[in-house]
Amino acid sequence: MATPVIRIGLIGCGTVGGAFASLLAERRDDLERELGARLVLRQVAVKHPDRARPSAAGARVHGDAGHLAADPSIDLVVEASGAEQAADWIVTALDRGASVVTAHKQALATDPRLLKALAERHPRLYCEPAVAAAVPIVRALTDSLRSDQVQELRAVLNGTTTFVLSRVEEGGTLAAAVAEAQAAGYAEADPTDDLSGRDAAAKIAILATLAWREPVAVGQVETRGVDLATVAQARAGQTQGTGGRLRLVARGFRNGKVRLSVGPEYLPAGDPLHAATGVENVIQVDTLAAGQLVWRGAGAGGRATASAALSDSMIAARAVAASR
Repeated sequence: MATPVIRIGLIGCGTVGGAFASLLAERRDDLERELGARLVLRQVAVKHPDRARPSAAGARVHGDAGHLAADPSIDLVVEASGAEQAADWIVTALDRGASVVTAHKQALATDPRLLKALAERHPRLYCEPAVAAAVPIVRALTDSLRSDQVQELRAVLNGTTTFVLSRVEEGGTLAAAVAEAQAAGYAEADPTDDLSGRDAAAKIAILATLAWREPVAVGQVETRGVDLATVAQARAGQTQGTGGRLRLVARGFRNGKVRLSVGPEYLPAGDPLHAATGVENVIQVDTLAAGQLVWRGAGAGGRATASAALSDSMIAARAVAASR
């Protein structure tokens, strides 16, 4: 029997997409042995196809993401672009029967078609890298806790604001901390989504949609962000010597209807979310049977996010290989 070939198309080859392509090349031999199939990066669609893409060596690089999404020769689409049109590309790929791994939190949390797919646990839509980078909270909610009842979600979900507030606690300024986060690849050139709370709001909307199996859009999240007043509050907490920390906290609970919020909160030393420093995410899930569960790990950075994307890709590839 011939060895199955899983043909991958990558949309976006920036911080996350480039890290995914590099990690795939680095881990390919081990992954193929485990999978019993070949993993071939066939196409890469990017905004500027004329630029050198060392991580995409061997793939056809072009500028038509819509064509890639619709191409029946591509078994698995990995979407890492952040583009406004991404939701359409994802839906196109799903509709023709491909599997999709996406890191695009805003597309997932704003497009009604994708929210419906998440709520219904679409079997070919994977989104671990969209929420907490390397922290496997999506799989925990959809698989490990499938038979349990989620009662409440509490989380520090935005690595950029955690990094910024950590630097402020050490005496840095807001501007300097944001610039450092950008230089390290943790924050975008325009950090508005991070600082405004919109990034965390999209993530808690996705988690809530998965946890309670009903579409919850980012616009339904009561949101406050990080500003100079927040920075002053963080500094005040440090000078008081209480051991507490100010973090941007996302919350969700269901009492008749799903209610979600994001905003700065002062966390005492004993709070599980207090552990978040640097770019870490911490997620607390309270369930009926399992009780309180906590996940913690890298919540930002290209390689951490690519790790989640590659893990999702392996699950998708295994399903594709089994169908042949």
